[in-house]
Amino acid sequence: MTGLVKSLSLSLGADSSAVYTAHREPYVAQLVAPMDDMWAAFSDGGAHHALLVEGEEAGSCSVDAEARLLRFFVLPAFLQHSEALLRLTIRELGVDHMMASTVDPTFLSSALDVASKVESHTLMFAPTVEAQVPGLEGLTVAEMGDHGRIVDFQVAALGAPREFLDPYSRGRLESRELILFEEGSRIVCVGELRPDVQQPGVAQVGVIVHQEERGRGVASQMLSSLVQRSRADGLRPYCSTEKENVGARRAIERAGFRAHHRILRIEHGS
Repeated sequence: MTGLVKSLSLSLGADSSAVYTAHREPYVAQLVAPMDDMWAAFSDGGAHHALLVEGEEAGSCSVDAEARLLRFFVLPAFLQHSEALLRLTIRELGVDHMMASTVDPTFLSSALDVASKVESHTLMFAPTVEAQVPGLEGLTVAEMGDHGRIVDFQVAALGAPREFLDPYSRGRLESRELILFEEGSRIVCVGELRPDVQQPGVAQVGVIVHQEERGRGVASQMLSSLVQRSRADGLRPYCSTEKENVGARRAIERAGFRAHHRILRIEHGS
């Protein structure tokens, strides 16, 4: 029977976001839990290609400027070709490594088929137990007039470039997604509560604490407040942090969150 097996033509489409965008709904539908929106944003900002079997759209992928494969999605009718399509993607796009999540069974399964090394990179949390700390009192929703000092605060606390933080914070302020905890006129902590536009019913939450105020338990209390606000709005809150960030993990867990999924860094052997 071997002589009757047809060799299929597998290929990649040109760099284009059209097919990637068209596949967004079926991609989200096959996730087993909400994806972290920061990594989703990285994927959206990458180079997008169609996966083709005999010239027919079989899926799509995203590779960023660091040669990380961030999304690899195959339509159900073509799942039997996943490994071959992944090997083609790695070879043709010069993929260095893959960032696959346990919420994404299609990508993760294919990545494990070609893996040479796997390690946890990011922990994804959901609130599943009672918080050990109360929420904060006296919180305010940040206004556009707070933009300059919030960016200054973020630059000092994170060390991230101002040219990124400036437009990012402006977008969050326009959507009223930043929550301030202040002592006098000094920002102690900034919380984020972002309704996820790609995953309805989900809120992505995060916290930044002033460097001099860390260790007081403010991060856990802000997260407790964000959980309460999310639930009051009918949203399910989620957050994440890198595995090595022990301090952030402790703060998140004190707020009642538990890690339920992972984003894995997977090196390939092909």
